[in-house]
This record gives sequence, structure tokens and C-alpha cells, in this order.
Amino acid sequence: MESSRRFVIGTAGHIDHGKSLLVRSLTGTDPDRLKEEKERGITIDLGFASLTLSDGTLVGFVDVPGHERFVRNMLAGVGGIDLVLLVVAADESVKPQTREHFQICRLLQIPRGLVALTKADLVEPEILDLVRLEVREFLAGSFLQDAPILPVSSKTGAGLQELASAIAALAVSLPPRPTGMAFRLPVDRSFSIRGFGTVVTGTLISGSVAVGEEVEILPSGARARVRGLEVFGKACREASAGQRTAVNLQGVDASTVQRGDLLAAPGVFRPSRLLDVKLETLEGEGGVGDLMTVRFHHLAAEVMGRVRLAATKRLEPGATGYAQLRLSRMVAALPGDRFIVRRPSPAATLGGGVVLDNLPRKLKAPDATALELRLASLENSDLSVRLRELVRGAGKAGMDLASLRGRTGWQTASLTAALVPLLTAKEVIQIPGESSRFLDAPTYEAALDEMVRAVQIFHEEHPLQLGLPKEEIRSRLFRHEPGEVFRAFLEESVRRRRLQVDRDLVARAGHRVELQGEEAGASLRIEEAYRKGGLNPPEMEEVMAILAVSRPKMENIFFLLLKQGKLVRIKEGRVFHSEALEALKRRVWDYRSTSDRLDIATFKDLSGTTRKNAIPLLEHLDAIHVTRRDGNHRRILPPPAP
Repeated sequence: MESSRRFVIGTAGHIDHGKSLLVRSLTGTDPDRLKEEKERGITIDLGFASLTLSDGTLVGFVDVPGHERFVRNMLAGVGGIDLVLLVVAADESVKPQTREHFQICRLLQIPRGLVALTKADLVEPEILDLVRLEVREFLAGSFLQDAPILPVSSKTGAGLQELASAIAALAVSLPPRPTGMAFRLPVDRSFSIRGFGTVVTGTLISGSVAVGEEVEILPSGARARVRGLEVFGKACREASAGQRTAVNLQGVDASTVQRGDLLAAPGVFRPSRLLDVKLETLEGEGGVGDLMTVRFHHLAAEVMGRVRLAATKRLEPGATGYAQLRLSRMVAALPGDRFIVRRPSPAATLGGGVVLDNLPRKLKAPDATALELRLASLENSDLSVRLRELVRGAGKAGMDLASLRGRTGWQTASLTAALVPLLTAKEVIQIPGESSRFLDAPTYEAALDEMVRAVQIFHEEHPLQLGLPKEEIRSRLFRHEPGEVFRAFLEESVRRRRLQVDRDLVARAGHRVELQGEEAGASLRIEEAYRKGGLNPPEMEEVMAILAVSRPKMENIFFLLLKQGKLVRIKEGRVFHSEALEALKRRVWDYRSTSDRLDIATFKDLSGTTRKNAIPLLEHLDAIHVTRRDGNHRRILPPPAP
């Protein structure tokens, strides 16, 4: 019988309680692969084996070391497993590493499990019953409180068939892994095989990968191509979530991929040294203090870091609270990922929790209350609620779908579906652009109001100016946002008829500069001075001296006349009245009936201007396509058809 169901079991338990021997008895494969393990008779590092159940279900086993010195290796193997097989020796009952391994599995929220009472052949039935009661009492109130407790003997084979049947029964009850998430595979082994090159192994925790695809190695960002795949020891073309997978990589050396790295869909995830988390401390281990140094275990990675508590100086044993982890190096985590924190020395498991934000801002003391409110939203199981909070936290910049993928791990289709109710309820708005961006609606409205208010204040402070330059608004209010966001805000304010845009100036809708009194008179006199000057206009200083107008007022009126088109500034800063330039244009076209060639001397005679003005004027005529330079001459172009 064939089945498409595949899952992974991890062992847990005290040293020398028979975990590896039990796996070998069930699967026929010895998970102890190191020479030292075989010589010493203990498991030091992770071991792997597989089993095909009677219904065709494929089971991968991750055998972990039980010695307290190798808990770090144990942690590298339990991330991503579906079931835990807690192994307790019938002749010893519950021991220290039984407790620690169990607490680790509980903190990692492994969903199901069962208990094997090994070495059952070494004790009397009465003792076996007593140990079963002790184990049941130990598991009371936990995720294993109703788990099957099965006596087995790896030596005689007694109970092995019953254990395999119990595993098969549990497999049926396993919830399906979520679909629609990007590919991730934590690397727990990396080695090289002659003739094949680099091979990495791990439990594929989300998405899928196929031969020929490109993958990214995080946190380094190196890229490689999948040359080959094996799932549970058999070659295949594609691997998916929940499968023990070996990946033959092309393009990277084995030394560049280490345990703790992450194989991932390229360009999706951004590693970070900061993680916002919800942390639970274990009873009896002293709790966690603010800025305490810990070992952070995430999937197969182990990183040193410090804990920044959000609202307290100490998280007491058995307590839960929000915190920010500040790590010594980058990790590629996602919201929803479970983790463990351990004390470096003397080594002990302090607690664990869940990642809530994988790219947070650095936590500051005054932000504690706001952080707790934000993280409570990010802890919500509803993806729409989490997206709303992520978008709100992005401020005026908003987030595009690529950013949301990197912050959640969900594929575009799932994100789009979760955004629909937010868009319908107008809690989030979508702005167009090269990549659609999503903004928190209240933030969007507040930013629009802020922009309109800035323009209004500018008008009040500069009544003679037509508007505020676009670039000044952008640098003042949208300095850190993409250009497409600023353009979208500007277009929306115009659509709502709150602002108007004229070339590079932004003004209040309907705004007009109407000069009154002294300013109106000065404007007329300035314009008349330039009109009278023709192609030999006065300098600004001359006009200021004649009219007795202050420089600031003169500059404002002058700028207004330029924007109104009554005055025109050409090359080298020369300013002429528009009527003079129009008359010159007609005069040059009239001269074309005599000759279509024009030199500087002829132009000076034709225009009546000085050489100082002649060159800028000729360049102006070139710019407006009245003439075209041809060596030392100009060729007069024909006027446009009427």
C-alpha cells in the first residue's frame, strides 16, 4: 500500500535510556554515525533513519543526544519535527535530561508525541506499572498528558510492533502543514561527496523545492542551484514541507554552508540581529533578567545574544512577557518560529518562546507600552490582523507584497487574500506604482493632512510666492519614503482638490497671488522697466535702486513675474521681458526671407543688443528651435505652420 503522507519524529530523553537502539530496532538503521559514538556507546550528534509504516507512510527519525553536554546538538535537530518520541528507561524512570528535553519540546510546541518505556525486559511488571504512573504524573497538564505510554524492549523486540502501530495512529491525527508559504530548510548537516560536491540535509519546514531551482543560503546571501534531491533516502525531483531532505548544491563549497544556515527561496527573507518575541521562562531556573546574555537556539542555529525585556527588569521563573532579542550575528527567522534560550554557564535551559517580528526597530525604554500593544497584534493567529499591524508600523512608506513576504513567509496569493478584508473595510489603502504598496488608512489620511498643512503655512509665510517646490515638500515630509509614495500622495491631494501642481510648484487648490497696494505698484514698475529695456534690460540692482524696493520684496515679486511668464530668464541668468523675446523671434523669422544664415555681427545689428546679450539670446533661440548652430553661424529654421 502506498501513501503520500510523510512526517518526522524526533527522539528525546536522558542519556543511556536507549533512544538510538530503539530507532535502530524500529528502522534497521543505526543512527549513530560517528566513530566516537560507537566507541563510547553514546550519541554525541544528530542521527537519522527512516521507516515505512504498514500503510505506506514514510517516517523520518531524528535521533538526538541525551547527555547534558550535547543539548545544543539536540536543539539543532528538533526544529521542524512533527512528533516527539519521549524515551524513558523503565529501570530509571524520569531523569534530568528527560525533564529538560521534555520542556524543550513543550516550549517548541511540538504538537503530538508518545512515550516509549525502554528496557521493559529488565524490570518486574509491578515496577513497570509504577514507572508508567510516574511518567503519567510527570506529563500531567502538558501536550503529552494523553499520549500513549508503551513498554518496549529493543533487546527482545517486545512492544516494537505496538509502538509502530501507535506511531501510525498518531500520524493520522497530525494537522496538515500550512500551504502557501515560501521554501525554508534549516541545515543540520553539511558535507561533501566525491563526484557530487556539496550536500546539506535538514527537515524541510515550509514550501517546496525542485531540482534545477535556485536557492539562497542565509544569512550569507550566497546563491546555489539544486543539483539533486533525496527525501527519506530516495532520489526525487521535488521535496515539500515535512520531509527529511538531502539537497545536492551546485555552485557552493561545503565549507561555506554550516549547521544553522537556512536554505530558502531566493530574495524573500531578510536576516536580522533584532527579533521581537514573546518569552516564557521555565520554573526553577532563576528567570531572565533585562540585558541578560543567553544562547539563542532557533531551528538548527545557535547564536549568542542579549534579552531586552519590554516592560520589566526581570521575568521571574514561570512568567511570560514580551522582549527583544539582540543577537551577535544575523539569523533568518519568521514570525511564528519557536526558539529556546539557554544560560551559557552553567549551561541550562531558561525558557523559550515565539518570534513575533523579524525586522523590528530597536527597542527603547519609553517604547515599552507601545511595543506590548503592537506585539499583541502580531501574536494574533489571524493573518489579516498581523498584516494590518505590519502595515501600520511601516508608517507613510507602507509595504509592498515583497516586503510582506519577507516579514511573514507567506506567498503572494495568501497575502493578497488576507489583504482583501482590510481593503474592503478601508483599514488599509493600496497605492499604485511599480509595485503596489499598502498603507494604514489613518496614517495615510494624517500624512495627507500634514502635507496640505505644510503648503498652507508656506502661503501664510510667503504670500507673494506661487507655491512650495515639490522637492522641498519631499525632503521635509517624505525624505525616507520611496519616490512613488510621495507622487501618490501628491496625486491624491490634487484629485481631492486640496492642492494644485504647476510644474515644480505645489500650492493650495485655487491659490492665486494677488498683489495689493505697494507690492502691486512695485510689480508694475518692475515689469515696465524690463519692457522698456527690450533686449538691453536693466540689472536687478539697478531696478531696486530706482524703485527703492528692498531685496527680499524685490526677489519675491521678481520670482512671481518669472512664474507668470511676464519675465523670462535665459542662459547666463539674463532676464528679458517676454514681449521683447517674442518680437525678436518674429524679427529673425522675417530676416529669413533675406538669408537663412545668421552670424553674431548680423544678429547684433538685427536685434540692436550688445555682444554681452547677443550670445545668451542666440543660445535661447537655439533652445526654442528658432535657430540651429552651424559652426560659427546659425541657420534660421522655418517657423511652424500656422
